[in-house]
Amino acid sequence: MGHYIANLRDIEFCLFDLLDRDSILGTSIYKDIDRATAMGMLEEIKRLAEKDLADSFIDGDRMGVDFNPATGDAKLPPSFIKSYRAYVDNGWGLIDAPVEVGGTLIPPSLRWAIAEMVLGSNPSVHIYASGFSFAHVAYALGNEKQKQLAKIMVEKDWGATMMLTEPEAGSDVGAGRSKAVEQPDGTWHITGTKRFITSGDSDLNENLIHFVLARPEGAGPGTKGLSLYLIPKFMFDFESGALGKRNGVYVTKVENKMGLNVSATC
Repeated sequence: MGHYIANLRDIEFCLFDLLDRDSILGTSIYKDIDRATAMGMLEEIKRLAEKDLADSFIDGDRMGVDFNPATGDAKLPPSFIKSYRAYVDNGWGLIDAPVEVGGTLIPPSLRWAIAEMVLGSNPSVHIYASGFSFAHVAYALGNEKQKQLAKIMVEKDWGATMMLTEPEAGSDVGAGRSKAVEQPDGTWHITGTKRFITSGDSDLNENLIHFVLARPEGAGPGTKGLSLYLIPKFMFDFESGALGKRNGVYVTKVENKMGLNVSATC
């Protein structure tokens, strides 16, 4: 038996006796999910969390990230990669993805009941699988090309990061100095240094999309002057998703931490 045992009885009580989720399941936008379906999902994620995900928890913390400063690449323990694949290959990432590009619509309360078990078992699996959630940002706020990127991120299980913090801009996000200069072809050239970036690199996914805050050339100070840019680790074809050359964004350091060592904080 692994280190984690899910308390499904307590979760069921909270969802259906305390929060009365029966009142919304099987109707309206959740018409395809009734209580039996929801419980089936929870029972399956309990099994997955207690075995497949929990199996690599100790390896992940003891072995951590194998970082090569010469290439800027981070590699994870094979046992952790196996746990991550068990989660994603069984379709669980899709509960965070936009419905329009193949995601599965479930009530947020059910979503976080699932998250409770995944996070209790092996939190880094949940963290690395955030590419599906980031696809929501690209789809909801992006132009048509960026919506296509969201579709590719979901279909190909591309990872993602949120790049806000800089060496001189932590809690004061508006002090960020990363700079964006528009190019003649409509793309942007970004320069700057980010720090404490969760999932900054790994060998879990064939590509990684960095969601980067930077200040466009000529923009004003503070947070209102910042814009969000999507920067791929590898350039790619927007129609097929086929990878091209390596982009100019590299990891230079992986932080030493007291825990969650398999989660690459760069």
